[in-house]
Amino acid sequence: MSGEIGVGVGDRVFETALLSQRWERCRNQLLRSTATFAGISLLVGSGLIGLRLSHSRLHWAYDSSTSSLAQLSGALILVQSFRGDPNRAVPSLWAERLGVQPASDLWRRYGRSIWWQGWSQDGDAYLILASSTFPPEVQGLQRQRVGSMEVLASDALHRQQLLQRLKTNQVSTTKVKTGSLWGSCLQALSEAPGVIWNADALASLSGTLAPLLQQGREGCVQLRLQANQLLWEGVIGRRPLSSLTMRSSLTSSGLIEASSNQSSTDLNTTGTTSSELRLLQVDGDRVDLILGTLLSRQIIQAPLEEHYGINGAMRSKIADLPFSLRLQTRSSGAYKAGLQVQLPLTGSPQQWTSILNAVSDRLASRGFQKPLDGQVSPERKTSTLWQRRDDPDPTTVGGWLIIQGQKAPVLSIGFGTEPAAQPFLSTQMPHKRFSLRVTGDPKRLTQLGLLGGLWPKPVQKASSLNLEIKPLKISAGSQLARQSWWRVNGRLTLTPDS
Repeated sequence: MSGEIGVGVGDRVFETALLSQRWERCRNQLLRSTATFAGISLLVGSGLIGLRLSHSRLHWAYDSSTSSLAQLSGALILVQSFRGDPNRAVPSLWAERLGVQPASDLWRRYGRSIWWQGWSQDGDAYLILASSTFPPEVQGLQRQRVGSMEVLASDALHRQQLLQRLKTNQVSTTKVKTGSLWGSCLQALSEAPGVIWNADALASLSGTLAPLLQQGREGCVQLRLQANQLLWEGVIGRRPLSSLTMRSSLTSSGLIEASSNQSSTDLNTTGTTSSELRLLQVDGDRVDLILGTLLSRQIIQAPLEEHYGINGAMRSKIADLPFSLRLQTRSSGAYKAGLQVQLPLTGSPQQWTSILNAVSDRLASRGFQKPLDGQVSPERKTSTLWQRRDDPDPTTVGGWLIIQGQKAPVLSIGFGTEPAAQPFLSTQMPHKRFSLRVTGDPKRLTQLGLLGGLWPKPVQKASSLNLEIKPLKISAGSQLARQSWWRVNGRLTLTPDS
């Protein structure tokens, strides 16, 4: 069932959004979308009465579209918006829900208006259209009116399931306020291509990686294709977007431009050799940005305290440390890739020494041993390395090294490889200009079988990924609220055949 959900959500999202659009045409479409705002501006010259009328209509349009999307986003796990283009082929979902000829006729009349696609928990897709454009002569469909929108299900069962979810997840539209985080997301989704999702959608796509992505379990982003790149910007958080009704700095304008200017990292040439190429690098201000969910679980906390003496105070200290990790291919040995992690050693050196000694004892009791002197190169003499005992072909399975000479000593750890002998933590995090940055090569990760989850094919075939999250500026609210929401922007470089 999880495979069906992931494939249904993932492939349809990107196939509809990417495969059926031409790169140059998408740029022109987004530029033309500003025509609506330009036309509204011209109404100012028609006098005060015209201005009041246009303002009233705009307010009504905002209320109707956002309240409808609010209800649907509460009942579905993911909703994506698209801009129509009568010059393109009719999307397959339209033909499936409307019939071939009615879909073709409506697609031409729909013009460049926004339409939506939603997904349910079981992976079934819904076609969502504005009621004002829906032809009354089309009959016999599994259609459900939701506010100002028509939702078309695949069959009577899914239509009934949608009704039940709408009743179960009733949303108070009075919470959808202009300028609120949730209201801004919904308004953006009604005006331009974008996506809004919840934790169930994230779990379907990411699979076993889900515990590492909990900062983005809920979110909304706007999307834009530029040449061979998919750009996005929006907000993510650990809680439902509807739970934060206060005003934020998120607006529906200028979201994508910032993404197009972000710096790019060439993972195949930065600090690597031809035999060890970078597959992934993650740099963060705090360890808990990716491990917070795991560290909060009792099943993880108990063995950390029992076997390694890492109590609650030490876990909190570790969770608050900055870190860098990188995944690199291995040219030889039993592992396809090795993971290197670095973080500063703060506080009492004795406490860290006690933890590392406990790890050594645990590894020794589980069938691992340190290499013999003749098996370690001179430059690795200061590293603590481990091999599996009685292995006929000794392979380093991991180890650690404390690098001195920094403002604070750096603990360098290797999993499936030796720890890095040179620090890469401090050079990657100048002045804490970001909270979390991810750069990667999804295509090579997929080829090596290291990209977990049911990610869409365009993601699996992308040649590079760049992503940053920073705290979202909130004009008011508690410290907890400010720590729960993040602005995200990113870029995915697509390959022609994806």
